[in-house]
Amino acid sequence: MVIQAIMNDLLQNQETLPRNSLQFRFGQIFYGTVQKLFPNQHAEIKLGAHKIIAKLEVPLSTGKGYWLQVNSNDGAPKLKLLNPSTQYGIAEKNSSAKILHHLGLQNEKVNQSLINHIMNHSFSLTKEEIIRASQLLNQSNNHEEGLQIIKLMSQKNLPFNEGIFKSLLAAGSSESTTQLVKALHASLLTEQGLNDSGKDLLRLLQSLESDHVESLLNRREDTLNHLKQSIHRTGIFYENTILDREINNALMKDSIKPLLVAYLQEHSQSIQSDAKNIAEQLLFRMNGFQLISSENGPVHHLLFEIPIKLGSYQSEIVMQWSGKRSDDGKINSDFCRIIFYLDLEHLKETMVDMQIQNRIVTVNILNSSNELQKLSVGLLPAVTAGLKELGYHLSSLHFKLPEDLKKQNVNRHNYHSNQSYTGVDIRI
Repeated sequence: MVIQAIMNDLLQNQETLPRNSLQFRFGQIFYGTVQKLFPNQHAEIKLGAHKIIAKLEVPLSTGKGYWLQVNSNDGAPKLKLLNPSTQYGIAEKNSSAKILHHLGLQNEKVNQSLINHIMNHSFSLTKEEIIRASQLLNQSNNHEEGLQIIKLMSQKNLPFNEGIFKSLLAAGSSESTTQLVKALHASLLTEQGLNDSGKDLLRLLQSLESDHVESLLNRREDTLNHLKQSIHRTGIFYENTILDREINNALMKDSIKPLLVAYLQEHSQSIQSDAKNIAEQLLFRMNGFQLISSENGPVHHLLFEIPIKLGSYQSEIVMQWSGKRSDDGKINSDFCRIIFYLDLEHLKETMVDMQIQNRIVTVNILNSSNELQKLSVGLLPAVTAGLKELGYHLSSLHFKLPEDLKKQNVNRHNYHSNQSYTGVDIRI
């Protein structure tokens, strides 16, 4: 799905960071290959795409791989063999079993997969983090997804706690925010002894059922206002307003996320219910989107999913924004990229990719229909004029048809992959 593909892209972006961005912490463990040896027990160690110069406590052989641990991080890192009594390279049998024994972990399949994942994907964890990762993986129904989450947590330097792990898992789940909202609404209707926050939450969800946009062809201002209202009602930026009591109180009354927090805090911890479980999953998913959003130096990535009703059709918008901040800390709207993933009633899965360079806009629309070019002709003057009012120039509009989508019914996550497209282009 979309979120899983974006998470994969973020992982790839982490792997291609400049070499000087690699920083170690005391106690981190990793599998590295010795590339070159230098005087005074210094060596060049290869860790994935990175190469570092480090001082070794014991002499090692070039071309071989070793499990190493950071012993000091002052100046050039000082590394020691994880188990000085055994020098095990990549070809040695049962190396994962020896590592697990050294860490005090059981030699079982989940732990073996974790050790192999660290080795094969070139990232580092402390002993405590590896032990905690093992515990988290055992709570996951899909260990392969769990391993990807562990890697992401490591590369984004996130704490290894259950809440963050479950949030990232929920963000990559195939169950969308809209589906969870619907399921929560149905469960709250049947829950006995609903607490005050639960009643407020139910009222809000019921009001969302009656809220809709008559048509995508409405005036631009109407559609934009509806989108802003949907973002507000979701409460995805709730944490940013916590210190502002007036804004926070307003959000608490008509936004899903703060009401979820209040409902779960008021709910008896000893009593389980379907509504509580769904509310937790929904909150985890919302938190997961914020955790996936990232900062790579000056480059920012923002990702969120907004339930929205278009006419009688309940859907959602997944939005991914990438760009830089200006010197004053504000988002630079002259240079950025915004991608919208839409599930529409008739056009079905659609992606709108808008790239802005010096306020010149290029738009790519991906969809399986060949009719979009004809349907867009009457709208192009309004789109061009609307962007001009905002100080932007629409350079080109391209309609693309993914080749894979022509052959089979694929999930929308394929829109985010690097594939070739066929279609028609409109130059303006």
